Amino acid sequence: MKHTSILASGAALIAAAMVHNAAAQAPLPAAIQADRAVVSQDGTNLHNAFAQLKADEQAGNTAALAADHSAAQLARMQARADFGKLHQDALGILQPDETALMAALTQLHADQVANNAGALQADQTAVQSAKDQFKADRKAVFSDLGLSMHHRGWQG
Repeated sequence: MKHTSILASGAALIAAAMVHNAAAQAPLPAAIQADRAVVSQDGTNLHNAFAQLKADEQAGNTAALAADHSAAQLARMQARADFGKLHQDALGILQPDETALMAALTQLHADQVANNAGALQADQTAVQSAKDQFKADRKAVFSDLGLSMHHRGWQG
């Protein structure tokens, strides 16, 4: 009975991951698309602010440096705020992925502890599927935004 229950739950996890995978191929919701456009523009604004700062530093234009620093700080703060909004709006997509991954890992762990060799392959497949889905959705939401987290001064 326990073995049947574990196999059934493993099969359910795989089926749920496949359904979620098919649903995730749809375009991103309009709010996330709009957030991505704003964050992408923020990346351009941030790049331009730092380019202006660098140009004025190299030209020795000390009169403009204070304003350039302020512009860069404002651009950085706006980018952080807008990226936070994108992250918040994306939770509807990413939280189910995390939940599916946690469930798959929990099942794998339970079967490993129980030494249930018959279920391990299905569990590992479910974990990999959940990981792949999470990575794909994160990439769809956050990639190619023109915003570098390693940009000079990002942490400041």
